[in-house]
Amino acid sequence: MKYYEILGVGKTASTEEIKKAFRKLAMQHHPDRNPGNKAAEEKFKEVSEAYAILSDPEKRQQYDRVGDMRFSQQRGNDDYFRNFDFGTIFQEMGFGGGFDFEQFFGGGGGGGGGFSGGRSGRSRRGTSYQTPHFEDFENERSFDAEHEINVGFMDIYNGSERQINLQLSTGEKINARIKIPAGIEDGQKLRLKGQGATRSDGVRGDLYLKIKMLPHPNFSRHDFDVESDFEIPFSILALGGSIEIPTPQGHKKTRIQVGMRCGTKMRLRGLGFKKSNGDNGDMYVRLLAKVPEQHDISDEIKETLEKLQKLGF
Repeated sequence: MKYYEILGVGKTASTEEIKKAFRKLAMQHHPDRNPGNKAAEEKFKEVSEAYAILSDPEKRQQYDRVGDMRFSQQRGNDDYFRNFDFGTIFQEMGFGGGFDFEQFFGGGGGGGGGFSGGRSGRSRRGTSYQTPHFEDFENERSFDAEHEINVGFMDIYNGSERQINLQLSTGEKINARIKIPAGIEDGQKLRLKGQGATRSDGVRGDLYLKIKMLPHPNFSRHDFDVESDFEIPFSILALGGSIEIPTPQGHKKTRIQVGMRCGTKMRLRGLGFKKSNGDNGDMYVRLLAKVPEQHDISDEIKETLEKLQKLGF
């Protein structure tokens, strides 16, 4: 597939431009808005696949390097959606949690996609609303149980609630609604007291839910800080000006100083994850120069750029 054409963006489109184009098309063609419309379903699949590739820096780089045909041969459908949190993305867009992403996309793109947010009853990695089995207990005397659950980046940033439906290796079923505390760290465990296996005397062990944070297409986490890359026009880096930078709390208007270098990291205080003491970490945004596409360079712009080039810029 020609992913840039599907989303209607150019090859030098920024991450934010790609996300904006995807959201517009996904809102238009989402199955919840087009029940029974096969054409809309196919278009929805196309734009979702295109976004899963182009919003991932590593996959996008490979796609740009090898092209459509070779990319499909090297990757294969099962790798397109790996670790991609469509559940969180569509919940943020206002769609409900009842949509089965795995089934709709054919089991996660062929068997290893790693979707999050569906209601599939198959045993797949312990995402919300699924019913996987726990591994056998370490020994017969242990009645505590542990399971890993996938949680979206924004669900951890803001804090959230989740319904879990699990089945222990003893056959006991666990149905509970849990709270995901804002800022909880990757790998940290939540304890559900008395929700483990039942002993012969009727006493139950505890259930420990290990948090696995899913990646976000625009932000990354470092301790309690958030980091991201953001492209802005070269002219603003050179001359200064105001821009709106996407953050987990929405777009924030920020002043760019005159002569700021490409690659500079800006610190936005208090926009990181919540800490146990109630404070927040910070956000660090690396500013990158946005290069215009060839078809956007008019003769007048080309002449100006050539003058700058002669001056060493």
